[in-house]
Amino acid sequence: MYAVRTPTNEPRARGMDTSFNRYISVIQHIPTRKIHAIGGVLIGMNNAVEVEPKSSGGRWSLKTSSSCMEEASSLVPSSSDCEKTDQSEIAMVKTFQGAPLYHWYCTLILMLCYGFGELGHFLIGVTSREMAQDVHFGDVGCVTYDVMVETSAAVRCAEIKNSTWCGNITQNGTRYCEWNYTGQGIEYQVLAGPVFIAIFTVMGLVNGILGDRYNRIQILSVNVMFYSVMTLSSGFADVYWLLALLRFGFGAGESACTPLTSSIVVDLFEPRVRGSAMSFFNWGIYFGYGLAFAIGNYLTDANILGMSWRWCYFFAGGPGMIMAVVLYATVREPQRRLNETEIEKRAGEISIGKRIWETIKIFATSPVILMLLVGACFRHSASFCWSYNSQLYFDQYYPGTEVGLAMSLTSIIGGTVGIVTGGILSDVLASRYGVRARLWVLVASQTIAAPLAAGTLFFPPPYAFICLLCAYLFAEMWFGVLFTVLVEFFPSKSRATAISMFIFIINNVGGNAPLIVPPIIDQIGFREALYIVYPGFYLAGAVFFLITQLLLLRHKFPQSSQTTSDENITDPDSEIFGSKRSKL
Repeated sequence: MYAVRTPTNEPRARGMDTSFNRYISVIQHIPTRKIHAIGGVLIGMNNAVEVEPKSSGGRWSLKTSSSCMEEASSLVPSSSDCEKTDQSEIAMVKTFQGAPLYHWYCTLILMLCYGFGELGHFLIGVTSREMAQDVHFGDVGCVTYDVMVETSAAVRCAEIKNSTWCGNITQNGTRYCEWNYTGQGIEYQVLAGPVFIAIFTVMGLVNGILGDRYNRIQILSVNVMFYSVMTLSSGFADVYWLLALLRFGFGAGESACTPLTSSIVVDLFEPRVRGSAMSFFNWGIYFGYGLAFAIGNYLTDANILGMSWRWCYFFAGGPGMIMAVVLYATVREPQRRLNETEIEKRAGEISIGKRIWETIKIFATSPVILMLLVGACFRHSASFCWSYNSQLYFDQYYPGTEVGLAMSLTSIIGGTVGIVTGGILSDVLASRYGVRARLWVLVASQTIAAPLAAGTLFFPPPYAFICLLCAYLFAEMWFGVLFTVLVEFFPSKSRATAISMFIFIINNVGGNAPLIVPPIIDQIGFREALYIVYPGFYLAGAVFFLITQLLLLRHKFPQSSQTTSDENITDPDSEIFGSKRSKL
């Protein structure tokens, strides 16, 4: 027998938890160290529960200390804000949906860091016209000079292709058009996409690799502070090359958010609530995207001190700096959810080169991962193509529309409901039918979203925004579910690296996809081009997600993805891509 020693030296009851016995079988192989999990019965890390050898020969015992418990087991996760307790009792953890409130607090902080990053990311799409007219870049054409007059005019400014006619056309004797920079064109698309994506994807890989080896919270805090400084500094740029350089730096900073946080969330939450937690984190996309339309439209129109769009960047940079400090000061690095016996057998860290090579082999040999990757590329491309062109679309076809409020509400409300619903639905399906069932959420949601997105382009406001809201309700289920699937697919030893590589690919494809929009516009028109790259790409993504699901049904899904952490500990080869893995 292995004894559990408490300060009162009371023997443990006979009806001890079965999972406790399983962990004891692991403990005997572990040197004196802190425990990651004790079957949901004892909870500890940082001296709350420690393992030490007994004096009576090579056995082990557990002892509790009076320090505040900071890490819980995989069944009852950690909490660092618990109250100090008597040495004879174990602290109780306040939970929400089976996870400690502190874990949800950590996810909230991570979500806000991501959200303010997405604010800076998408702000350029809202302010592109004013920015282009101030800094002078991109296409030149006939643009609206007086929106109030144009709304009652028979001819729209965007329909005029001649500079002379543009400058002379009037409504009741009042000019309402001017020949100026439109905010569109290849220079804008390069600034919005490739300049950002080029460094974002490379540094995402670097941050993922560093996150597998070093403190993820510290790395993320530095990156959040850096991208915030880049955002604020963009408000001072007065030439195109400086805008490009600052956006390049911004991409480097924001690249750390998804790979590091995905890895952190999987260590904080057990599988049955992981989808909800991941969806909550990814809500930051819609928070930031929606906020970009509100800030970009209203602050630009306010034209404070004659600085127009620049105040948007001044305002957007500040909150990120605050969140970087809050993240560093209040969120602690969680213990990695690893298989302890597997760690002992491997006896040493996996080299960076080997980790990258193993990840490449997974991508190259798994048809499931490949099809999932193609589907994600199409889906991500649709998001980028729409987000970088939505403001310009409504400005061109429906000038005077309250785009700021409408786009903010539709993206935040639709994105919130969609991503939360997707996470909860995928968790329910996964708990009933296994992890593979999560993919059906991707197939169904994107199939339904495609015709609703088409309705956004077909109908005028306000019906266009109603269609857009409904499209978001379904389309935005995908991101949280996708990354929940990924963290359950990839082995813990290289999870952050693999996710970074996945992000590297879909962001390079999706982030550069807007470059195809200008040539298509030249051939068939703006609205028609968006039909192809927005609802069309939604539908293409759904097709490849379906192929992924059908491929997955042909293979036996690895047991470790559908079991609790205590089961994984007793089977060192049960990792999805471990030495006895099923080939997906």
